[in-house]
Amino acid sequence: MSQLTVNGNELRLERFPPQPEDPLQAWDAADELLLHAHQLPDGPVLVLNDHFGALACGLSDRPLVWVNDSYVAHQALEQNLELNELEPALTPLSALGTEATAVVGVMIKLPRSLRLLTTQLDWLNANLPAGTPVVIGARQKDMPSTLPDLTRQLLDEVSPSRAVKKARLVYGQLSGRQSGVPERLDWHCEPIDATVRNYPNVYGAKALDIGARLLLQHLPSSDGEIVDLGCGNGVLSMALLQANPDAHILAVDESWDAVRSTEENLASVADQSRFEVVWNDCLSGMDGGQADWVVCNPPFHQQQAVTDHIAWQMFRDAKRILKMGGRLRIVGNRHLGYHIKLTRLFGGCTTIASNAKFVVLEAQKR
Repeated sequence: MSQLTVNGNELRLERFPPQPEDPLQAWDAADELLLHAHQLPDGPVLVLNDHFGALACGLSDRPLVWVNDSYVAHQALEQNLELNELEPALTPLSALGTEATAVVGVMIKLPRSLRLLTTQLDWLNANLPAGTPVVIGARQKDMPSTLPDLTRQLLDEVSPSRAVKKARLVYGQLSGRQSGVPERLDWHCEPIDATVRNYPNVYGAKALDIGARLLLQHLPSSDGEIVDLGCGNGVLSMALLQANPDAHILAVDESWDAVRSTEENLASVADQSRFEVVWNDCLSGMDGGQADWVVCNPPFHQQQAVTDHIAWQMFRDAKRILKMGGRLRIVGNRHLGYHIKLTRLFGGCTTIASNAKFVVLEAQKR
């Protein structure tokens, strides 16, 4: 747990899910600078991409519309508001909508994807009055070299702040201009001979990643329940539906853009009775003992932090949701040592395939 001081008030903040003796804190220098130097007028504020609710907690004295596509971020928001006994006038959303139009200013934590930022600024320019103040915050090392051009293209009166604790703000005003970049990116996936639709914040939005390409060559055959855990754009689920005409797919991701991408992609290859897509933190709250297979391409980042706790949670949840005798098949970078985790959890694992960088592993619930 870490503490952040805002206007003389000490905020107690935790990352989500809480980890014992976690060295990582739930806010960074950019959050602190946004809260102390945002220069937004009094009144309701739209907050975008607040990872763990630090901005919401620090702005709890005013009405907020809070938008994040991450299910985990919504859980963190709820956790940290409760931890600090805060009950702001707050509207949490998974995506921008009409609720976000009655605001006096916009605060944006710079997302990892500039494509997401572009889509957000396009929406703001289309739905809020020109001249509405905007402030974007990030650590300097997270600011790509193309950010100045993008902000000058879509904002007026752009002005960067001085760097404080290696973080910086970019001030501007909505211009009413549009980028011309489509919200959805579609491309043809050759291994499954299908078009894959990708909304801005989905992982692997521009091309098939190397790990998924390897796993596509070694997907299981089954006529039962198959869970695609951390489904991204749903490319693995699409392949599973094509190869297993009697199977049912449960696709799960914590990104709302991933969920809506997957829903559209699966509907393009199969009847909707054959699949379900769920927005969730791994398999939290789902009944155990229901799946014949779980397939997974686990991430090893949470926002900008490298961490293995997401993979651990995925593997534990997979074991719980599998039937006795059910199997988990994953792909991962060789250096991550997932075989050690799977052996510890399942009592053993088998190497199904490998190349110079990735390995496909399988473990069975006994």
